[in-house]
Amino acid sequence: MRTSRTSLGALLAVALSARVALAEPKDREAAALAKQAMDGDYLGTQFKEAEKKLQRALKLCKQRCEGATRARLHLDLAIVYIAGLKKKDKGKHELQAAVAADASVELSPDFSTPEVEKAFVAAGGQRPHEKHATPEPADDEDEPKKATASAEADAEANVAPADAPSGSVKNWFSLGFQQDLLSYKQTNDVCSGAPQYQCFLLGKSFDGTIYPGAGNQLQSGVGFATKRLLLGYDRLLGDNITLGARLGFAFGGSPKATNGSGAAFFPLHAEARASYWFGDAPFARDGLRAYLGLAAGVGEVDGHVTVEYYVDRSGYEANAKGKLDAWRKTGNTFVGLHAGMAYAFTKQHQLFVELRLLQMLGASALGGAANVGYAFGL
Repeated sequence: MRTSRTSLGALLAVALSARVALAEPKDREAAALAKQAMDGDYLGTQFKEAEKKLQRALKLCKQRCEGATRARLHLDLAIVYIAGLKKKDKGKHELQAAVAADASVELSPDFSTPEVEKAFVAAGGQRPHEKHATPEPADDEDEPKKATASAEADAEANVAPADAPSGSVKNWFSLGFQQDLLSYKQTNDVCSGAPQYQCFLLGKSFDGTIYPGAGNQLQSGVGFATKRLLLGYDRLLGDNITLGARLGFAFGGSPKATNGSGAAFFPLHAEARASYWFGDAPFARDGLRAYLGLAAGVGEVDGHVTVEYYVDRSGYEANAKGKLDAWRKTGNTFVGLHAGMAYAFTKQHQLFVELRLLQMLGASALGGAANVGYAFGL
């Protein structure tokens, strides 16, 4: 009987100790995760990693942490959302949860920004200078000065510092390859003096006779044209707008005329451009980034087609066709639209594909281009 009681007591002791272990607070473990998230990931602009650690800490904490600990975790997560990931709605929700868990929770001056402080006050928290203020006797003569000082302090608090941690990479350098396209309209007498066309036979300018009754025509369509390599720089302004430039070299243009007429191909490319990037702070995270923009610059687009012709009537009747290389030369300035999609496999490295619509000026023509490349951010 004594043995049975002893065994029963031992079982009860084991069960009680297990229950106590399960109920043991997780404050210390949660605080360690929060420290890693804020001191390591957040300050290193790895906002996604900071978010994951803080969410893990909150899941760990649940009902086994003190209210102050849970409030601090919610507050840190709110800072990551508002100042880092630019997800203001989520940040406001976390601030409300922080105040609900512990109304006395305070913002840390190491991580707070005016935007976070404003949202914190709106959620029911208090600004640091309001926490321990000691009221002093009012002095009628000092009231205007105090009101002015208070207004200045509030205005100063609402101005975000220039180095507030947005997490967006600002400077982007790129290398791209561009395949140009050129549109053609139906044209007669292509190699008999048609504007914008130069014709060649075996690499030399063609100045022979052409039978006017047939051939020497071009149908409408779109064809491949010149190619170019482009180096680029873009500067991010705010969260969604980039201003930049492209410099490059084009190849595959029209050969130089051998009869002294016609301008040589202009191989240089230079342009200024502006783009709008869709989404909430797209450069503060990895993944897909879509954009749309305008550009203007200098650069020539030349296209090449084959034109069939007959030397004379007897050649036409015998169906003795010849073939000429007809090159269409455009003006060397342009304006254009572009739209693209980039995939950032990290915040600082992205691959992109861009489609362009170009209006060539001078010798007017409608062109286009497909551009692929790599960009690196600093």
